[in-house]
Amino acid sequence: MYQETSARLLQEGAIKGLVSCFVFEKEGPFQHIAHALKYQEYKSLGFDLGRRIGLVMHDWSVDTDILIPIPLHRIKFRERGYNQAELIARGIASVIAKPVVAKAVRRVRYTQTQTKLDILERRRNMEEAFEINPEMSHILHRKRCLLVDDVITTGATTNSCAKALLKAGVLEIVVASAAIAQ
Repeated sequence: MYQETSARLLQEGAIKGLVSCFVFEKEGPFQHIAHALKYQEYKSLGFDLGRRIGLVMHDWSVDTDILIPIPLHRIKFRERGYNQAELIARGIASVIAKPVVAKAVRRVRYTQTQTKLDILERRRNMEEAFEINPEMSHILHRKRCLLVDDVITTGATTNSCAKALLKAGVLEIVVASAAIAQ
């Protein structure tokens, strides 16, 4: 199943590679970690998970120019108070010494939670959900980007965000996540 998820993520062609440390299973150990990070304000988990990803990137010789966390919609950010993907990106950056560009992409459409949607509904839910911040577009041009998220289930979110980045002139996108769904 893990191979199926990673193959689906890469098949659209927007994403060149994937780095992930854990397998996400419903009711499995990582689901509790992700829940604690997102909803119980265990923010240090995000940084620690990012450091682990950074070490894997180092071991696998994955290179990038900048790190871009998947953004939350402003309403979701206001509710939570932080972006768990940005915490993970900052942990990665502490290992690989590359900049985090958190404001490069904006989530412009408030989307319903993906947890109860099938793969086609998830893709539709994420269509045109992201846009590039015009003030940051010059930073993205001809860069190799590491697009960071906490958990990848179907790849709908990361592929949607990756497409927006490619339109802005990004050279290459590798996705990093703490976990990928089984």
